[in-house]
Amino acid sequence: MASSYLEGFDLPPFSDEDEEGEDGLQPECAPLPFLRFKTFQVDWPRINFVYTDCDEVEIHSQCFLPDELLRGLDSDAPLKQVEVAVLHIGLVVLAWYWMAFGHQRVVISAGYLNDEQVAWWEWFYAQCFAEFAIVNGFTEEQIRVSVEVDAPQQVDGGCLVHAPERKPIPSSDSGEARVLCLLGGGKDSLVVHQMLQDTGVTSPTWFYVGDGRKEFQGSWRLQTVVERSGSPVLVMAHDFQTEALAKLRRSKRRLQPCGHPWAALVGFDAVLVAILAGFDYIAVGNERSANYGNNLRVGSIEVNHQFDKSFDFESRMHRYIRRHLAPSAYYFSALQHLWEVQIAWLFCQRSADFLDAFMSCNDSNGLNEWCCDCEKCCFVFALLAAWLSPAEIAKYFGKNLLENPKLLQNFRSLLGISSQDSGGRTAVKPFECVGTPDEVLLSLFLAREASNFSPDGLPLALASLPLEGGRECVDLLSQYNPENLLPEWLIPKQGTVESLQDKLAIHGSATLEQKWKSFWSAVMSETLKIRQ
Repeated sequence: MASSYLEGFDLPPFSDEDEEGEDGLQPECAPLPFLRFKTFQVDWPRINFVYTDCDEVEIHSQCFLPDELLRGLDSDAPLKQVEVAVLHIGLVVLAWYWMAFGHQRVVISAGYLNDEQVAWWEWFYAQCFAEFAIVNGFTEEQIRVSVEVDAPQQVDGGCLVHAPERKPIPSSDSGEARVLCLLGGGKDSLVVHQMLQDTGVTSPTWFYVGDGRKEFQGSWRLQTVVERSGSPVLVMAHDFQTEALAKLRRSKRRLQPCGHPWAALVGFDAVLVAILAGFDYIAVGNERSANYGNNLRVGSIEVNHQFDKSFDFESRMHRYIRRHLAPSAYYFSALQHLWEVQIAWLFCQRSADFLDAFMSCNDSNGLNEWCCDCEKCCFVFALLAAWLSPAEIAKYFGKNLLENPKLLQNFRSLLGISSQDSGGRTAVKPFECVGTPDEVLLSLFLAREASNFSPDGLPLALASLPLEGGRECVDLLSQYNPENLLPEWLIPKQGTVESLQDKLAIHGSATLEQKWKSFWSAVMSETLKIRQ
């Protein structure tokens, strides 16, 4: 059994039900229940994953590869490398089914993992299930899943599962880079795509992963984004057999699933596609804000709804991919150096053509309409309000969310203000992919400062919420996060920064951080001047 990255805890035996024997006594040495990743079959373009609950109930999950890969498959991709990549997709999908049982043992029979890999997956599952633990009342010990491997190690010259680690040497020529750009439909992926084009990537390829085969085709917004961008798209989809899974949950412990690692799943999906189609880079749009959790802990584990978008996860996954899956693939976030509020400005300035088409709501109708009711909608509206008038934003959302009294509690929650305490900012951060309370405060403060757009006075939210501290958060705009994996050709250069604001004069030996601060100071000054 491998030593885990999360070692140091004595895990007591735990079972789903403390069943009694016929004599009324607890059975001795009762085996712990387990979830087994039994096998997978690849029948292009379909992949079928098979799991079992204690080797009794068999569970199936499927994913479907992009049709285009069948017509342009990279013949140099070793079959064993492809199989290993598929195995790892199944290891992430396993999380969906674990949430139906909460077993403390996971047995991997579908493929071999060495001790180092086992430790990585034990770390992953513990982080992944932290939100689940809060919602379902699990302890830290109960989510520290023990991963056991009973598949034999195979010796194969084409297998990269034990390939030596290679030091990342990203290309200095963006024009030669083959980049797979992950598409989520929101502002982040659009900003990434624009950045790639601005730095000379000739033809970044979109990659979209759907929850169901019809999701992409059913969204006019996604198709509009792809069409306007002028870039090709590869579409992959998962079928989690949700009806069967729901029935299974009802027959078991009635646990509430939450915190699914979608970003991690899309990342491992992208690794497989990169192997099959020969992509060098996998560019995701995970921002600095994702590094901050929900102000909750499960024992020693910080709960972070966005843990698989954090830099901790990004750096670990980057190393794991290059060591165990695809040494030539460079996984990175193009936005890790930026806060959400900075990304929102870039989106409004550089990707304004997509304002009527982008979509970030998780409760939308087929990814086509903003629900205008959830905390994610309120968060995005607040970000945009820092740089655009609420009246203009309302044209794209269908409503002015700052005027709805029913949404004030959403904004208070995003600001970190609990419903019981109107003064402090210690509330639990919503379990959504949203930024920090300081970013929301700054965004609403900037919107209030530029409030002359309305002859009728301030919108309700701007008038009633405590926004005085926003001035102290202005420095967020000038911050640059040096903890990132940006390829050399994507790191902001002096010329790039200057081109974004012609009035800037950045000369001499100023550091990147100094240039960045000067740039954002000018951006804020010019924006407020124009809007006032």
